[in-house]
This record gives sequence, structure tokens and C-alpha cells, in this order.
Amino acid sequence: MEAPAGIGFDRAMAYRLSDLDRLKRGLAAQDRFRKAGRTPNGHALWTTSERAVLKKWFPDYKAMQKRLPERSMPSIRGQCHLMGLSTPKPAWTAADRAKLRRLFTSVSKAELLDAFPGRTWTSLQVLGYSMKLRRWRKPYVKTSHPVIDDVREACRAKGHFMPDLDVYAGTGRYFSKLAQRRKKHDFRKVDKAVKALGGTLKIEWREED
Repeated sequence: MEAPAGIGFDRAMAYRLSDLDRLKRGLAAQDRFRKAGRTPNGHALWTTSERAVLKKWFPDYKAMQKRLPERSMPSIRGQCHLMGLSTPKPAWTAADRAKLRRLFTSVSKAELLDAFPGRTWTSLQVLGYSMKLRRWRKPYVKTSHPVIDDVREACRAKGHFMPDLDVYAGTGRYFSKLAQRRKKHDFRKVDKAVKALGGTLKIEWREED
């Protein structure tokens, strides 16, 4: 049985009235925020004088932040983008991601920037870390104990940091504060770290001549 022709029209009118009501509430909310000078998140709205600073000093972001100390750098960059001052970066392609995965952990910062012209170091780091990549790190300074040196080198080779090792091994801040501990070592914690890195700690006794 077909529905009466008027039902479809009534529904359309209801949808239109609902849209108008939603628009009315949105405009009222915008008016409240404008009068309060704050966004829904509590941040101060951008003023005409602040935007004038951005126009005058773009693209010198450091100069902008110096003159707008209450604005964070991400906020300044975002406002510049909304004002059409900055050019949006092209989207990351599958080929870009593959190249970043190949180079991120092995080449220097300068070489990585050369490989991705137009990309900033921050954008490369953000994408690399979101892909769970770890930067190559210089070898740690040698300590007085070869076992500790081996643990630190194994951690570096895997692309981890000392705080990461403390988390994996459950050793508090032992390895994070290792630089302050030169003579005495807790080998129970060292053993935990070795196991967390996939190794086994062995103690060998050597007879002196």
C-alpha cells in the first residue's frame, strides 16, 4: 500500500525546520562566544590587531611569537593557515612513507631534509614517530663497566632511549639516571634490562694467575 503523498512533504518540511533551528542555535552560540571573547575551549579569540601582526611579520614565526607572547606557536601557525598566509603542505603519499621508513633510522638530519624538499624537520619527526620509527643515535659514552656498556649499546641499536628501557624492564628510573651512578650497579635491574632486550645475563668466574 502506497503512503499518502503528503507524508513525504511533511518530512521534508520537518527536516528543513530542524536544519534552520540548528543553524539558529549555532549562530546564537557564535554570538555568545564573540561577546565573551573566548572560544568554546576557553581560548581567547584572535583580534584584528593580532592578525595585523601576523600579516606584517609572516613568515617569520619567531618574530610573531615574540610580539604575541600569549599565543603558542601551533596557534600562530594555525591562524596563519586560516588567513591564507601559509601554503598547505601536500599530503603524504604511500611512496613518501616508504622512503621515510627506509631513511628515517639511518641517515643524518641534513640528508633526511634533502630527501624531502619542502618538508620541515618537525613534520618528518611527527610522521616518523607516528609510524613507530626511531632515529639512529650516536653511541653512548663508555662507562666503567662493560656489561652496562653492552646494555646501552643494545638499547641504542634497537632505537630506544634509556627511559624506554626503564619502562620495558620495570626498573623505575635506574637507567635514566645512570650517568649519576659511576661505581656501584644493581645487577638485578641490569638482568631485567638484558631480558627486556632479548638477551641473557651470564656471570663467569675467572681464576687469577
